[in-house]
Amino acid sequence: MKMNALTPEAILAPNHILHAEYAHHRHIYGTGVGVAVLDTGIQPRSDFYAIPNYPFPVNRIQFFYDFVNQKREPYDDSGHGTHICGKIGSSASILPGEYLGIAPGCNFIILKILDQNGNAPISTFVRALRWLRQNHRTYNIRIVNISIGSNLGSRQRDNNLLIQEVEALWAEGLVVCASAGNNGPSPSSISSPGNSCEVITVGASDDNLPAVKQSLHRPYSGRGPLPCDHVKPELVAPGSHIISCTNHSSGYEIKTGTSMSTALVSGAIALLLEQEPYLSNQEVKNRLHSCARRLNLPHFQQGWGLPDISRLLKENPFSPAYFNSHR
Repeated sequence: MKMNALTPEAILAPNHILHAEYAHHRHIYGTGVGVAVLDTGIQPRSDFYAIPNYPFPVNRIQFFYDFVNQKREPYDDSGHGTHICGKIGSSASILPGEYLGIAPGCNFIILKILDQNGNAPISTFVRALRWLRQNHRTYNIRIVNISIGSNLGSRQRDNNLLIQEVEALWAEGLVVCASAGNNGPSPSSISSPGNSCEVITVGASDDNLPAVKQSLHRPYSGRGPLPCDHVKPELVAPGSHIISCTNHSSGYEIKTGTSMSTALVSGAIALLLEQEPYLSNQEVKNRLHSCARRLNLPHFQQGWGLPDISRLLKENPFSPAYFNSHR
């Protein structure tokens, strides 16, 4: 599929499935909400240097730290991280009043923990999580996007350590979104740290689509259950054939996986936290639960269902939309 043959409707299809245009047409862009992304880095490009309807350039990459090569300036030698950031918050205008990213006004705090092959030792992962615990208030970090996962198998000690660290972030009040991983569809196939019972775990709603890459088997989205009594994953979102930014100064590419699904949900939460910044992480979770749309999918694939941004924002009890819908 050639990028120049793609229509705006195809590019925005995941956004429309989540009803992101409801927020964008009301000028809700996630502005000022800090989203930490643990991944392969970010490519500085115009997508991240603007806010919709703002007349001047704004550098929304507020902080970058390279745990891999200790470089000082933002970069991405893989492309995965930039693709994720694009779906969370690219400000590229695709149609009037609609943007490539779900939250095109959010701020990015980028922790590069993966090398160009997408690999990282557990120790690097843990260092980044501990950095977040110490510094999240400095950068107004409200959301942590972990679009990566490890199949630790018998390495229970490493699995427990990762879960301990992400749950410490949750205890600090951060909304942690982790991917369910691409090791499905067997039961209990969710990757770590998405197998934490505290964080919000996101699977793919469309892993029945034909594969773009033959190496990714179908269906791929990680499934529950987990040993605890929590539903896992909690949510699903589109993950197949997702169009977003490349790690070049311009251009877009297609990727598939629950990583992309997680980015969409993180963007939706940023919109909610711009509208209602006083919400706790548990209140965000409760709102997502009450506003999700059930799909015709297996229970341990879909959890609560698909986030609906129009429902998510209308549920604000102080908004006229909520009042009118509850009369």
